[in-house]
Amino acid sequence: MKMLTTILSLLVFTGILYAQESGFSEIMNIDKVKTELNKLSDNTSTIQSKFIQEKHLSFLTENIISKGEFYFKSPNQLRWEYSEPFEYIIVFNDKNIFIKDEDKISTFDTESNKMFSEISNMMIGTIQGDLFTDSERFDVKYFENTNQYLLELDPKLPEMKSMLKTIKIYIDKSDISVAKIKMIESSDDYTSIDFTNRTLNQPIDNEKFNIK
Repeated sequence: MKMLTTILSLLVFTGILYAQESGFSEIMNIDKVKTELNKLSDNTSTIQSKFIQEKHLSFLTENIISKGEFYFKSPNQLRWEYSEPFEYIIVFNDKNIFIKDEDKISTFDTESNKMFSEISNMMIGTIQGDLFTDSERFDVKYFENTNQYLLELDPKLPEMKSMLKTIKIYIDKSDISVAKIKMIESSDDYTSIDFTNRTLNQPIDNEKFNIK
């Protein structure tokens, strides 16, 4: 349970306001946007990016800021490499999750753990764009401003609703890539992650998704 809590605190990116977000207007022609968003999976084989993560906890006076590097390789490989304020690595590789905390390495099978499976599906689905069309698990609202699309995903399934209220995904219109993820937990605490210096479709060695 402690390990599950650790992963959720690092990766369950949370934060939402129920009112429409300032600067964004609701999209009426959703089919056109869906066509654009299909490029997320159709045109993206790899992503490399730096990230800044901000964690808000109601019982703390200051938000927790973490930094690191992110790697994605289609169809189902992710690496989160935290470098500040501590070193910590989480790798999603097919049906396995690897976690390296200092010199300790832990391995989990997503098929044998429903919680890990949900986290893995959410992460991969966000990057590939599959999450936006998963009508069985989410209600989706579409917004936009000049530079970004904003998708708000409300979980339907009880196990996901117990962890999250909404997932906000900000997509850069210039390259149709995920620029920011922000979600809210049931407690109203949130985490947001900004992806900066994004590089698309450059080779990434498979060794990046193995931990030794």
